[in-house]
Amino acid sequence: MSPAVRRLLVLLTASYGRRRIVLMLGLGLAASLAEGAGLLMLVPVLDLVGVGGNAKPPGGALLTGLGLYLLLVAAAAWVVAVRSSLSNDQRNRFVDRMRGNMHDALLHVSWPVFQSLRATSIKQIIIGEVGRLGLCHDALVSLGVAALTMPMLLLTALLLSPVLTLVTLLLSGLALLLIRRIGRSGFDIGLRLGRAHQDMMADLTDDLAGLRIIKGFGAEAVRSGNLSRRFAALRQLQSRHSRIQAYEHAALVLTAAVMAALAVMVSVFWLEQVLSEALVVILAFARLAQRTLASLRFWRMLEAGLPALVIYEEMLQRLRTGAEGSADGQADGPGGNLPIFTRSLSFRDVGLRTPDGRQALDGVELDLPFGVLLAVTGPSGAGKSTLADVAAGLARPTRGSLYVDGVELVPALLPSWRRQIAVVSQDPFLFHDTIRANLLLAAPDADESALWTALEAAAAADFVRALPQGLDTVVGDRGGAVSGGERQRLAIARALLRRPRLLILDEATSALDAGSEAMVLQTLERLHRQTTILAVTHRDRTRRAADMVLELDGGKIQRFAQQDGA
Repeated sequence: MSPAVRRLLVLLTASYGRRRIVLMLGLGLAASLAEGAGLLMLVPVLDLVGVGGNAKPPGGALLTGLGLYLLLVAAAAWVVAVRSSLSNDQRNRFVDRMRGNMHDALLHVSWPVFQSLRATSIKQIIIGEVGRLGLCHDALVSLGVAALTMPMLLLTALLLSPVLTLVTLLLSGLALLLIRRIGRSGFDIGLRLGRAHQDMMADLTDDLAGLRIIKGFGAEAVRSGNLSRRFAALRQLQSRHSRIQAYEHAALVLTAAVMAALAVMVSVFWLEQVLSEALVVILAFARLAQRTLASLRFWRMLEAGLPALVIYEEMLQRLRTGAEGSADGQADGPGGNLPIFTRSLSFRDVGLRTPDGRQALDGVELDLPFGVLLAVTGPSGAGKSTLADVAAGLARPTRGSLYVDGVELVPALLPSWRRQIAVVSQDPFLFHDTIRANLLLAAPDADESALWTALEAAAAADFVRALPQGLDTVVGDRGGAVSGGERQRLAIARALLRRPRLLILDEATSALDAGSEAMVLQTLERLHRQTTILAVTHRDRTRRAADMVLELDGGKIQRFAQQDGA
């Protein structure tokens, strides 16, 4: 048994639980016993109808025999139906559990690790590869059922004709050893299919996200050619896999036919069996051949799907290793709840070097008192957004530390810290859902009055009231059904609804007109002494409204001063 099969069995065992496993095995055994008994019942029935030499069958005995046979067949069919229903339900539970584990790991991965991943690869694994693992579940269950059923068919044949059974098994074994070589590369092709699906999905997702850029540069032909090559590579692998399966199936069908013909010849000309027994033996071998064909098909399905487990485990391990609180996530220090931010947020010799080696922040020393509005300015690439990410706990300093009211903000405290903050970026994200649902993401327990208060504060209430469905208007994919300024105001309202202790605005007013910006700034002024605001900005109005101004250049502080009148 391969390591991948063993790992899949462990996962399935954990998913099923002991009681369900016993139930599934019991149903499989019951079905196989009923099928074997049904076959054995055919011998006296065939004798009664004259196949074994009787001139005239007794009516009562024949009806009794046929009735028992039908009863056994019906019992086997019912057990198989129950088992199939349970198996389908368990397969769905297994798939949901695998997807849930991956999604949970994704949500808890550290931000720098997430930025190093390709989101489309994760999406393809959750949807495509876990779907293939569902097929592996079905294949493994079917193989388990076959492992219970085939011995009963063999036992039936052995009871009726031991010599014929042993001879046929020997010939069948030799034939299967030869046929097995046809499909040896199934695992390798399955692994390459998984990678090809990831590449194709990544290109397709990029085309959807960057369609405006593609059209703007007239690059339709270039992108179409890229995706066509992905399709061609995927098609070639799929065709090769289909050919292997088709040739293997044809060889098995031919082998089964040859075995059946040989069984008839041996039974009639060599063993001189009673015809009724010979017919039942041949029927048992026909069913056995059918089970063998199905089992090999399920094995190939399992073999082709197992690479999905390799791909899944690689990504899951990468996410869990990079989780906040893990070694690669660079967690250290004790966990727990961070005290409520009331005094100051301090940067002590904070430096951050990007993966490409650039020094984004260098020796930042800063004390940000609670309840002030800080405007962070500087040229493009000065480190403003990086400073905001560090304050939000999204970026981990490579040197120095942050302190909240004197408590070092170690990664283990980040979840507690993020419950006290809200972030609005220059290009805010809205989910394809209603305005209400997007707002409640920040404060699930907020009532209608709180929603409208936040919308008023963000200068968004008037346009929301004008919408036909109001708060229940769906904003479209990434908020595309509303304008850029409206999307920005909704994002600001969502942040204000949270009532954060620290509000981070990363160029959050850049998409607003002068009137909307003035209304938002009035709201920020009213928030004085209630929250601390860190506003990354190029806008003079925001800078003039600030209590303090921090100028960055090359990741270093050039000026940090309190403004007159603050």
